[in-house]
Amino acid sequence: MDKGITIIYYSSNKEDPKFERKCIDQLLVVCGDYPIVSVTHKPVNLGKNICIGEKPVCYSNLWRQQLIGLQEANTEFCITAEADLLYPPDYFHFTPPVKDLVFRYDNVWLMFWKYKNRFWKKPRIEGAQMCGREYWISRLQNLLGKYPGWEPIRKRDGKLVNEIFDDVTTPDRMWTGNPVINFKTGNGISNRPTLDLTVRPVKELPYWGTARSIHKRMFS
Repeated sequence: MDKGITIIYYSSNKEDPKFERKCIDQLLVVCGDYPIVSVTHKPVNLGKNICIGEKPVCYSNLWRQQLIGLQEANTEFCITAEADLLYPPDYFHFTPPVKDLVFRYDNVWLMFWKYKNRFWKKPRIEGAQMCGREYWISRLQNLLGKYPGWEPIRKRDGKLVNEIFDDVTTPDRMWTGNPVINFKTGNGISNRPTLDLTVRPVKELPYWGTARSIHKRMFS
C-alpha cells in the first residue's frame, strides 16, 4: 500500500454547476499531486470519477459515497473534499500520527449565499477530515453493512442518522492553518448549520480576503 494520501471527493451535484466547478478548480490549485477519487451522482471531470447515478441526498448516502472512494483508493490515509467548500493549501499539509483515529481541521468558516459581508465560525466538520483508510473503511462498513441499498438510514426515533464519527472531540485530534470556507447555498443536505456562537462573525479571513470578494468570486 502506498503510504501517501488520497483525496476522496463526493458530491450529489445539486449545487449550481458553475459554483461547484469553482470549488473544484480551487481544490486542484492547492492539493498538489495527491491522487483524487471522485464519487458523484453525475459525471465529473475530477481525478478518477465514479458516477453512481441519482440517489437520495442524505448523510448515509454521503458515507456510502465515501466508502466507494475509500475502497478505490490505495493509500495509507485519505482526506475529504466536498462540493461546497474552498480549501487552502494548509489543509493538505498534514499527516496523522496514527491510522486508527479520525482528525478534523480546526479552522472552518461558513458563508451563507444570501449574506455577502460575513463569515461565521463553525465547529469541525466532516468535509474537512483525514483518517487512516482501512480504519475509515471498517467504521463505515460496520454501520452501512446493516443497511444495504441507498435508502436513508434512520434512528429508532425516525430521525436521519447524521454522524458516523461521533467521538471527535479532543484538541489532539485536529490540525489547523488558514481557513476552510464552507458555503450554505440551500442546495446541500442540511440548511441548519451548527455555528460556534462563542466567536463573532468576521468580514475578512486570512488567505482569502473579504467576504464580499469571496461572494463575488463564487456567485457572480
